[in-house]
Amino acid sequence: MKTSDIKIGLRVRVLTNNMNALVVSKPEYYTANAKLTRIKYENSTRYEYMINSQMEPLPKEDQYVAHGGNYKKPEGDF
Repeated sequence: MKTSDIKIGLRVRVLTNNMNALVVSKPEYYTANAKLTRIKYENSTRYEYMINSQMEPLPKEDQYVAHGGNYKKPEGDF
């Protein structure tokens, strides 16, 4: 995933563990070819830094309304 495509609030799938997460910060410098992005896993209190190449955005229809989708968080999820 290109760092220019990473936006706060974007829903992504983490390729290493196949879990959905929410981007909560802008990409930060790590190396010339990799940037670290802070994510929060859905239905979890766990936050992690993930390398941009290990994430892929979810399809447009699975994004929040602010990102052009129509996903609404289910009641009771955090």
